[in-house]
Amino acid sequence: MKKIEAVVPVSRLERTFATLKEINLGGLTYYESRGRGEIPRPQVHSGRGTGTFTPEFNMNATIVIVANDDQVDKIVEKILEGASSGTKGEGKIFISDIDEMVDIGSRKRGDVAT
Repeated sequence: MKKIEAVVPVSRLERTFATLKEINLGGLTYYESRGRGEIPRPQVHSGRGTGTFTPEFNMNATIVIVANDDQVDKIVEKILEGASSGTKGEGKIFISDIDEMVDIGSRKRGDVAT
C-alpha cells in the first residue's frame, strides 16, 4: 500500500478531482494548505483601496490518497493531468509506504481496510 500526497494550486483542484473520477478512485481526503514555492504569488488588493500587497504564502490544496501499489502510476498520471500546466513550482506529489491500515468502523486491517 502507498500513500500519495499531492500539493496542488487551489485553482486546479476541481480539474484534478475530475481527472481522478475518470479512474473510479474509491476515495480521497483533501485539505487547504499554504506554501511557498517557486510559483509567483499573486498581488492582493486591500479592502479599502489603499493599495496592494503580496502574501507570503500561496493557497494550495493537499490531496491524500491511499491505494494499492498497482494503482499508483495511474493515480499520479491523473493528478498530473489535472493539476499541471507545465509551469515550474506548481506543486509536488509525495509517495510513501503504508505499513498498516485499520478501518475504524469495520476494524478490518491491511488491504481489506481500503
